[in-house]
Amino acid sequence: MPESKRRKAAVEKRKYQREREMKAERTPATSPSWWAPVMVGLMILGLIIVVTAYVSHGSLPIPFPNPNYNLFLGFGVMICGFLMTMGWK
Repeated sequence: MPESKRRKAAVEKRKYQREREMKAERTPATSPSWWAPVMVGLMILGLIIVVTAYVSHGSLPIPFPNPNYNLFLGFGVMICGFLMTMGWK
């Protein structure tokens, strides 16, 4: 006796869901071991750059023509660290 299209679709759907569940169980939900140290390191490095730029009135850590570039650099490094927090598992 032939199977109905509904029944065949339901069987295929269950098979697909089981395969997805098995695949989800196999994949680890953790970040690489270097992710957290790099993330924290970028945030701390950015903070050090910003503090150094404020204390030295923009002449350190890198002598740019515009003293505000050191602040942009520091905040850019910190933002990279904070963006990494979204990928941390």
